[in-house]
Amino acid sequence: MPFPGDLRERFLATPLVTRHLIASTWIAVVLNVVVGLDDLVCASPHDIVRGGQLWRLALSLFYVPGALNALIVSFVLYRLAAAWERERGSIRLAYYFFVAVVSTNLGVCVLAVVVAPVVPSVLSPSFLCGPGILAAFLVLITRSSQAYGGANVSVLGAFEIPSRAFPLLLLAFFSVFGANPLESAASVAVGYAWAQGHLDAIMPGDRTLETVERHACVAPVANARGYVGVANAGPGLPIQIAPGSGAGAAGGGGSASGGAAAGASGAARAARSGGWRAGVAGARQRGRAIAAATGGDRWRESC
Repeated sequence: MPFPGDLRERFLATPLVTRHLIASTWIAVVLNVVVGLDDLVCASPHDIVRGGQLWRLALSLFYVPGALNALIVSFVLYRLAAAWERERGSIRLAYYFFVAVVSTNLGVCVLAVVVAPVVPSVLSPSFLCGPGILAAFLVLITRSSQAYGGANVSVLGAFEIPSRAFPLLLLAFFSVFGANPLESAASVAVGYAWAQGHLDAIMPGDRTLETVERHACVAPVANARGYVGVANAGPGLPIQIAPGSGAGAAGGGGSASGGAAAGASGAARAARSGGWRAGVAGARQRGRAIAAATGGDRWRESC
């Protein structure tokens, strides 16, 4: 069993953005009790569309409804985001998360307005989205899974499906286990749009990011322990690869970690909207799925 000092060093060795996201997750749990932070930052189409509370589009990244969800979010961050940050750079990862969560929440609002005449409850104050971090993970997983053309993705070693359809499997998984259907659909749609190049116009290149890193306001952060500079990281999310180009191995590991994020997201939604007992039961089931799924570390290298 690691001593507290070993845990501290392991935490400090985690890349900067991932480390701060994990810390903010637990700070949010405390602030939920002290000042009701969860009610101030959770994404809700009612608050955003009718109340004009636009800060929720981005700040839902810090929405964590409870300690159980904080454990799940921290686990997924440590297993996936840390590897992404080392390979892609701190500032790029932070920007990816920002774009993913804002785009997803905008998509939820659009879908809510479209379906409200048929399902009025989607614009009610009680219709809430889940933790923004998990929605962002679904966007990035969807985006990555589309990079491998006709490759198949192994689902926990049980069966294979085309990589193109893998996000739809995640969407079905989320829906079965109590996820917000509009949020899940929006996340997958944003990931598909990103994969097709529709978000390229707002994706900065290496030179732009390096210029930002050298800015006087950002330089202290760029020099902090654990910061991964653009020059020391790899490129952004993978580009399109033609079928038969040997991408199957990378795609094959994708499902495992994808299942981790899916399980985590399902637990978060269940804990928020399905009642305390249903949420805890769902979270335990998702946790077991995560423990089994995250053995596929190869996928992280492709993301």
